[in-house]
Amino acid sequence: MKQIFLFLAAILMALNASSQYKVEVETGEKPMSKGTQMAFTVMIPEAKTEEVEPVWKKYVNNRSVGERISNLATQVGNIFKSEENKTSRDRLKVETKGGEMYVRSIEVNNISKYSMDVYARITQLPEGCQFSAFFQYTDSIFINESNVDDERILSLKSYIRDFGVEAYQSVVDNQIKEAEKEVSKQEGVLKDIESKMVKQEKSITRYESDIQKFNAGIFEVENDIVRVNEIITLKKTSFPAMLKGTPEFDEAKKELKLLEKEKSACFREIKSLKGKIKSKEMDIKSAKNTIEKNELDRKKQQLVIQEKKQLVGPLVKKKEGIQ
Repeated sequence: MKQIFLFLAAILMALNASSQYKVEVETGEKPMSKGTQMAFTVMIPEAKTEEVEPVWKKYVNNRSVGERISNLATQVGNIFKSEENKTSRDRLKVETKGGEMYVRSIEVNNISKYSMDVYARITQLPEGCQFSAFFQYTDSIFINESNVDDERILSLKSYIRDFGVEAYQSVVDNQIKEAEKEVSKQEGVLKDIESKMVKQEKSITRYESDIQKFNAGIFEVENDIVRVNEIITLKKTSFPAMLKGTPEFDEAKKELKLLEKEKSACFREIKSLKGKIKSKEMDIKSAKNTIEKNELDRKKQQLVIQEKKQLVGPLVKKKEGIQ
């Protein structure tokens, strides 16, 4: 038990140490499908590519109805600007090609009054996912520090930073769900243990009822033996008054033999009932041993559940500490 609590304490310390995380965005040139362009890069710890992709698709497509209508008009206006735009495409859909995601003609009011194409690449690293975004005025130049002012750069960094926060929070959300799922799973194990205990307790009650029934049967059979013994004694006292070889004597002898046979059957019945009682007593002993073992298992499982529950709280704080 001491080892369990030491292990739990170590986990909690690690979680508390990582409960505060500030998302930072770096800028710099990185290779992408259109050559080497300025990227806005953010690190999303503990993340997997398959976790980050759907968050980005939702985030980049989070636009008002007005913006979407405006984007449609912009897209129609841009359709003759390049061969690439001659293909039909859903402007609200993030497409993927060669490991690179891109979305056409989006507008983010606090960044630019012009529509932009956004390219994104996710690189899986041991410590998490590195996410890089590239912004291009639709079918025109890529945004970099030489063609926009500092305020625009800061706005783009803020846009990607907010995504990094949302993505990391989503990762931790998944961790919380997994932790809660594990708690639920372990609670299910506890219910199974308790169900087995109840089943054994019911079995003991049933076995005890059977023993009472068998003891009652023994009592009845013993009364039958007393009755048969009385009849046998009465029959034996009448023998001296009978003449051997007479029909009366032979009949009495036959009845006496049947009575002795009935008496023997009564003793066999008692022996059988006592054997059944012994068997039920062994069943009770076995059930009690099982209950005792289950009780130990239940206490251990309660500790496991407590341990799993204590992992949820720090994860919630960890999510709250992402900024």
